[in-house]
Amino acid sequence: MKNNKGFSLVELIIVIAIMAILVGVMAPQLIKYIEKTNVSADTQLADAVHGAVITACMDPEVVAATDTTTFYNSLTGGTVASSFVTGNTLGRTICDILGISSGTEIAGSLKSHGASVVSVRVTNNTCSVWLPNTDSRGSKTSTGYNIGVY
Repeated sequence: MKNNKGFSLVELIIVIAIMAILVGVMAPQLIKYIEKTNVSADTQLADAVHGAVITACMDPEVVAATDTTTFYNSLTGGTVASSFVTGNTLGRTICDILGISSGTEIAGSLKSHGASVVSVRVTNNTCSVWLPNTDSRGSKTSTGYNIGVY
């Protein structure tokens, strides 16, 4: 009798075929989970922007500053968070709370498929923050995904 050690070519091909089938089944699921984590990260970023806007708008010194009115008016009309500038007290306070140097860092932090900006609107003591052109799964839509109205 021969003392064969190792696998035959047929056995190796079968193992490789099984692994290819498993990869083919698991890859779409992995991509879906990665996008889900990106959407979650974008949602957390939008929540942080929301909290920073609320906190800054509640500070009496910020509201009383002479250069706050123009920037606040842009928030009441709706604006994108990347337009937050540090050239005025309200914008500087929001950026300080977020720990960034300018609002352009916000758009650069977005990770999900359709997200390109974080939109903010403050009206009637209500702050709305949403990700336009996305839905809750990060897919592109025409209406946008509303993170929260508080």
